[in-house]
Amino acid sequence: MKLSDIKGDRVLDVIADIIDPIANMVQDKDVAAMFKREAVPDGMDARDFFAKRMCKGLPVLLKGHKADIIAVMAAIEGVTPEQYAASLDLPKLFTDVMELVTDDALLDFLSSSETGKGADAPGSASASSEAR
Repeated sequence: MKLSDIKGDRVLDVIADIIDPIANMVQDKDVAAMFKREAVPDGMDARDFFAKRMCKGLPVLLKGHKADIIAVMAAIEGVTPEQYAASLDLPKLFTDVMELVTDDALLDFLSSSETGKGADAPGSASASSEAR
């Protein structure tokens, strides 16, 4: 199920259910580093830079935050974490994650944190630390 498929007051329930597990994940410095805005190094493609960061952070996320991931996916699917975990296998995880990361609602939310190139890129160290 995609976030954009959730309708009505269930949206509020899902948001309430995913706040804590998401907070747990982003408080992990290794996981947070995957999503921190950084300028793409000169000569490196943005997708390659993103992939390199994901390869470093995803194992930490998957191994260290199993319960959080299951809680988020269960809330989106509308089942208990126990039910989701019992039904989980590699094809299901792959399908569920692919639905989530190709969801326009999620992509719109995340698009504001895309990694850009150069010192003037949003979130780059020099752009973020300049006095205003």
